Amino acid sequence: MREEGERPPNTLDGEFTESSFAKDSPEKISGFPLTFPGVASFASTGWGRLFLWQAVVIAAITGSCMLLLGQHWAPVLDSAVSQLPEQGGIIEGRLQWPDARSGPLAGNQFLQIIIDPNGDQKHGQLADCQIELRSESWVVGSLLGYMEFPYSLQTFQFNRTKQIPWWGSRRPFLLIGISVSIGLTYGFICLLLGFVGILPSKAVAFFSDRQDGFGSLLRLSTAAWLPSGVLIAATGLCYALNLLPLMGFLIMIPIYCVTGWIYLFISPFFLPRTVPSDRNPFDKEEEQEAPVNEVDSSDSENPFA
Repeated sequence: MREEGERPPNTLDGEFTESSFAKDSPEKISGFPLTFPGVASFASTGWGRLFLWQAVVIAAITGSCMLLLGQHWAPVLDSAVSQLPEQGGIIEGRLQWPDARSGPLAGNQFLQIIIDPNGDQKHGQLADCQIELRSESWVVGSLLGYMEFPYSLQTFQFNRTKQIPWWGSRRPFLLIGISVSIGLTYGFICLLLGFVGILPSKAVAFFSDRQDGFGSLLRLSTAAWLPSGVLIAATGLCYALNLLPLMGFLIMIPIYCVTGWIYLFISPFFLPRTVPSDRNPFDKEEEQEAPVNEVDSSDSENPFA
């Protein structure tokens, strides 16, 4: 009996070598999710690691949105609510504004709120995001263009007495809810793009002789968008800190998409190679035919055996 830890002897049938363990248990790829091998490593690990990294990226995107809304948007809304008139609102789809004046109500370079009840003024682009309250509609504008929405026919009253306590009690929850919704939307889009990216990643893995299991490729194609999420969080943080203009943030949008597809097509090359089977598919047939041949040969050589 061979003692524990003793190396088995070489035999003609097995021909034991150290490389046999490498074939049976291939080395798992590991690394950070910002590199091609790091993205490919998610194919060899479970869903928990992928969800953990997604949660980190979602938290980073949510944090950058919170900084933008809390530092630049919330003060404008606070000032606008404090300057509301004593009486006003939307009645039968029309804006009722007691003051005859029109123009910017509150704003900065990130958000601008403009009151124009007569609709006879052209203010131009004063901020990155601009909201204009006109006589029968409200307009949202940015560098990408303008969108106009009609008022609801229901009566809606807004004044300082009503809106100040309403906004003050819901302000933190609205900011957190909007930021978390944006982060979760990114996570949902990544999962959806992961299902879409299974076919191209499977094609790359097939032609490069790499392992191409469905679950492994789904994790890889989902993780391929983690670098894009990090890029979104970084540029969003730079924009919130006023280190990057809105135009620079918008220019980065095509780069987000291209980065994800680049990782999706290159990362499968870092998957473990498929191990060809050394088993002979005709072994069973040979084993079944061997006894028959032996009986035939023994019968032919010695009829009395």
